[in-house]
Amino acid sequence: MISQRIESICRVLIFVWGALLLSSCGQKSAGLQEGAISPDQMLYDNGAKYLEKSQFIKARLTFQTLISSYPESEHTPAAFLSIADSYYKESDTQSLLHAESQYKDFIIFYPFHEMADDAQMKIVALNVKLMKAPDRDSSYAKRAETELRAFLEQYPESELAPTAREFLRQVGENRADGIQGVGHFYFKKGSYLASESRYKEVITEYPNYSQLDVSLYRLGGSLEQLGRIEEASVYYSRVVSEFPFSVHSGDAEQKLVLLEKPVPPVNSAVAERNKANKKVDEGFSFTRPIRGVVELFTGSEDPYDVAKRRAEEQVEQQTQQMP
Repeated sequence: MISQRIESICRVLIFVWGALLLSSCGQKSAGLQEGAISPDQMLYDNGAKYLEKSQFIKARLTFQTLISSYPESEHTPAAFLSIADSYYKESDTQSLLHAESQYKDFIIFYPFHEMADDAQMKIVALNVKLMKAPDRDSSYAKRAETELRAFLEQYPESELAPTAREFLRQVGENRADGIQGVGHFYFKKGSYLASESRYKEVITEYPNYSQLDVSLYRLGGSLEQLGRIEEASVYYSRVVSEFPFSVHSGDAEQKLVLLEKPVPPVNSAVAERNKANKKVDEGFSFTRPIRGVVELFTGSEDPYDVAKRRAEEQVEQQTQQMP
């Protein structure tokens, strides 16, 4: 009888010990599962490490493996964007063009992704980086202008939008400089029909151009040389009325007097606006271009970095102004 009770107690103890052992093993197993890194996460982390070390080919292969193997992964959009970034960071012309294609595909595949506006800004930035001086090939300046307009149309509420507007102004300055330069070339050669068309293009396409007074005055001169006095007087009048601070204002007034045309009064409101347009690089403003934006065309700072830094400064200013 006693031996049976002892045997029964032993069985109970063995059962309890086994239950405790199984419970312990189960907890360890659950802990291992919780701590395990998923394959897609591992691929993304490895790709990010390669990208950080500028091992671009390895980074692209790793990110592409993630995209192909785990198309539904939460990391797939970021991997897609990181491939584009790898080309962007290489910075040579061919790589930047590859980056542009990849960013455009990202926007097509993920139009509502939180990084879609960043992708569009990088498209802008790489075209700005490829821009030439105003007197050289203008194709990238045109593309930068187009992509900036697309950015402002698609992402008007983006924190990057104020800087996009600044960039658009500066790209416009670059384009207008180039067109006006061609106009000057034809004017000096006496090809006044050709200079007329260039100056009119500047006036029509870039009404806020900082050197608009020059185009207006030279357009008046081109038309005067062509014998179109009435038309010429219209542009001389605009210089006098809208640009009283211009070095050409006095000359334009004399032209009107010699042509026996009335000299108009100064339009103060328009003149003040035009004078403000002259100040494209004086001081910080989110509504007016600054020196830093001009410098980005010479390669002193990456255009995308300028945009991000400016956005962060704007957010900080807004936060400080909150009650």
